Amino acid sequence: MTDLINKIFGDKALNGAVSTVASFAIKLFIGLFILFVGFKIVNILLKKLKKSKLFERTDDSVKSFLISFLSIAFKAIVLITVAAFLGVPMTSMVALVASAGVAIGLALQGGLSNIAGGIMIIIFRPFSVGNYIECGGFSGTVTSIGIFHTSLATPDNKKIFIPNSILTTETLINYSAEKTRRADMEFSAAYNCDIEKVKGIILDTARAIPEAMKMNDEKPMEVLVVSYDPSGIRYRVRIWCAAEDYWTITFAMNENVKKAFDREGIEIPYNKVDVNIIQK
Repeated sequence: MTDLINKIFGDKALNGAVSTVASFAIKLFIGLFILFVGFKIVNILLKKLKKSKLFERTDDSVKSFLISFLSIAFKAIVLITVAAFLGVPMTSMVALVASAGVAIGLALQGGLSNIAGGIMIIIFRPFSVGNYIECGGFSGTVTSIGIFHTSLATPDNKKIFIPNSILTTETLINYSAEKTRRADMEFSAAYNCDIEKVKGIILDTARAIPEAMKMNDEKPMEVLVVSYDPSGIRYRVRIWCAAEDYWTITFAMNENVKKAFDREGIEIPYNKVDVNIIQK
């Protein structure tokens, strides 16, 4: 076979082809090596950047977004460097990148809107890392803000990734925006129960919870009659508290009010249906 190639192309052509293939193979190997080492260096630099004094003073939300952005930017530079080493003309590469950018932009409009959403989140700061938010039917504590999505950790330790475009276009509730919250809870009692007694039991129950008493001097708790329902009277208690104590107070009140009602003989009404059986 070699003799046939030699006859057709000659020794010089064969040697030239072998030399070209060998040269390209070596270049390709070196290029892959540069790519591997380059990505490793990028990861090391980003880790050092996270621990730098400059980043220590940076807000966690900005920090996570910048790390995500710099990771993509630096790795793109490594890829361009490898392409240049392999001999890809820069003019052709620029034209290719521009054409690919247009095509990708049209195909990934959602991705671009997520990037824009991430930038808007960093600029306008509707929430920060560590805040408890609710949006799009999901809720959790913000753990990181990336270029394309924001990750949440739910109370039962699930991780939710919400596209940034949703967080900037839909209604968002930030439960951690303020240091204080008002816990509003409603309870019902039968019509034959004394109103003042019921209000006193609810207040005493609230005062027995340490977290509920932290702000009582500044903003006293109160119990109000809300409405007269078909089966009983509805009461509402309002307790100002630190944001982190909201659920502790809510769960404690729901349990302790029921126990106090049972102890004091307060009837909790519920819907009843009278059935009359007519025998013929």
